Amino acid sequence: MNVRDITPADLDRLRALAPDGTDIDGRAGVISAAADQAVLWRDGVHPLTDRQERQFIPLASPPPDRWHNLLRAALAALPHDISQVRIEVGPSDHSGPLGDALRASGFVDQILRIRKDITAAAEPDLAADTRIRQLGPGEEHFAVHCVSRAITQALDTPVPASRVRQFVSDWLNDGWSDKTLRSYIVECGGALVAHALVSLEGSAGELVDVVVPDDGLRSKGWSRLLSTFVEARLSREGVSALGGTVVTPDGVYPRQLVENLGRAGWRVESVSMIRKTG
Repeated sequence: MNVRDITPADLDRLRALAPDGTDIDGRAGVISAAADQAVLWRDGVHPLTDRQERQFIPLASPPPDRWHNLLRAALAALPHDISQVRIEVGPSDHSGPLGDALRASGFVDQILRIRKDITAAAEPDLAADTRIRQLGPGEEHFAVHCVSRAITQALDTPVPASRVRQFVSDWLNDGWSDKTLRSYIVECGGALVAHALVSLEGSAGELVDVVVPDDGLRSKGWSRLLSTFVEARLSREGVSALGGTVVTPDGVYPRQLVENLGRAGWRVESVSMIRKTG
C-alpha cells in the first residue's frame, strides 16, 4: 500500500480520476493500492471549532475487500492533530460495499445533501396579517440570530455564542453585498417569525436553512409556507434546481424524513460521513 503526499507529477492523473469539481491543490496526499484504486486526502480547519479535519475522496471503485484495506491505510496515516475525518459518498455507495466498509471503520452519517428540480408555481396564499418578503434595512439582526441558531445546533463542539454571531454577521454581509446570498422573512402581525437563507449561483440555488427561532411558533406551518414561497419566487427568476442539507447530529440516517422529503420532490445526492479520531 502506497501512502504519500501528492507531487506535481501526480496532478493530471489524479484530476482525471477525481470527481468533477474536486480541488486537489493545497495540503493533500494519496493512498493507493493500484494505479486506478486510490483515496485522495485533503486537510482543512473548521472556521468555528478550529478542529483539524481530513477529508477522504475516493478516486475509483475497487473490489469490496480493497475498501477495507484502503481505509485502514488512510486511517493509519493520520497525523496526531487531525481530530476527525470525513468522506462524502453517493446514495448507491452509501448503501453498498463502500458504505459498509466506512461503517465498519467507525464512520457515521452527519450531513445529507439533497436536491430537487423546481418549476414555475404560484406563490402560496397568505393570511391578511401575513406577508413574505426579502429582508429589509435594519432587520439584519434577525437574520444573524436565526442563522447563528441553526449553525450552533449543527456544531458538534461548543463555540462561544459571540464568535458564532460574528462569523455569521461577516458571512451574511459579504453574501448580501455580492448578491450570492439572499434572505427572506415571514412577517405576521408586525412580528418577524421565520427566516430563509438562500444561496444563488446561476440557474441553481440552495436553500441553506429555514429557521423559526421562537419555540412557541414551531409546528405551525411557517417553515413549509416560507419554503414554498422561496421555491415559487426562485422558479419565476429562472432557477431550475434547488439544493439543501439535512444534518443528522446523532449519526442515524433519517429514513422517515428522507421519505417525507421524497414526496415533496427532494432526492438525496450524497451523504457526508465522519469519524472522530480524538
